Amino acid sequence: MLGVLRSRGRLWLASGPDAVVTWRSAGGHLEIREADRWLEAPASPAWEAASPQRRTLARWFWDDYYGERRNEIAFTGAGLDLNRIAGALDSTLLNDTGCRSAARAGTR
Repeated sequence: MLGVLRSRGRLWLASGPDAVVTWRSAGGHLEIREADRWLEAPASPAWEAASPQRRTLARWFWDDYYGERRNEIAFTGAGLDLNRIAGALDSTLLNDTGCRSAARAGTR
């Protein structure tokens, strides 16, 4: 990730489909950790317990099947090669076969 000074975001990982995983980097330091749970459907106890800000954000990104689950990372730096960064990240995504395997294993 040549040129990246900072990055941060949230991830949805196949290995922990209910966990919100945060990504934070500064210089050579990278921290990836479980930080929260993705919200359940509106009107659930978890939804009601969430802050108004969290519920508003979840509504913006809500999908009827996936809920608020998503991957988003922002990168800051000088001379960033966006194609190289996108390629590195895209290489970590599940393909259709991986998605079917995850579904058989009980994840979505």
